[in-house]
Amino acid sequence: MPYEILRDSIVLEQAGDAIRFHLTVFGAEKTCRITVMALHSLDQGQGGNLLDIFDTHRLRIGQRAFAYLSRDLLVSGVVLRALDF
Repeated sequence: MPYEILRDSIVLEQAGDAIRFHLTVFGAEKTCRITVMALHSLDQGQGGNLLDIFDTHRLRIGQRAFAYLSRDLLVSGVVLRALDF
C-alpha cells in the first residue's frame, strides 16, 4: 500500500474533540485528525469508545485521508469531518 497509519501515533487530543494520527504517504509522514463527530458518524451513533471506533474503521479512515493527501503531497495533513464519510 502507498500509505500506512502509524499505530503508535493514534491519540485522543486533550480537548477531546478529535483523534490525531500519523499517516505515511509514499514514505512521507503526515499529521491527520478525525473529529469526534466523524467517528460517531462512522459508528452510526452507537456511542462506543472513540479509540475503538477508530480501530474498527481504520481502513476506511486511512483510505479517506490518503485520498485527500494524494491530491497534493505538499500539504502537511488533513482533518476528516463527518461529511467526508
